[in-house]
Amino acid sequence: MRRFARFFLWLMGVAVPVFLAACYGMPYRFSKIGKVIDSESKTGINGIEVSCLNNEQVLDVSHSYEDGKFEIWYDQPCDVLVFEDVDGEENGGLYSQKQIVFDEDTDNIIVEMDQEI
Repeated sequence: MRRFARFFLWLMGVAVPVFLAACYGMPYRFSKIGKVIDSESKTGINGIEVSCLNNEQVLDVSHSYEDGKFEIWYDQPCDVLVFEDVDGEENGGLYSQKQIVFDEDTDNIIVEMDQEI
């Protein structure tokens, strides 16, 4: 009886995840990395909000780090990436919003932002 119970527990441990994956599919997410820089000084900009939009619907939002690097996660490809300075003058000045067309084949995205006058 003890062997049967161990076998049954092992079988459930293997069969249940396989069954769930077969029914619902495996969850997955893709990511893109990049850097937001000042167009004049070429230094990284901290605190820039990066949004992944598809049909004007926000799929994911991220923020750039101190060195300007960011990572955005998505389940389906974005139409555009929107870069917006949400902290105002706090991190080196106020920058104009920028949109770029999303390209899944691009490995590393570099975005140059202009300061507002």
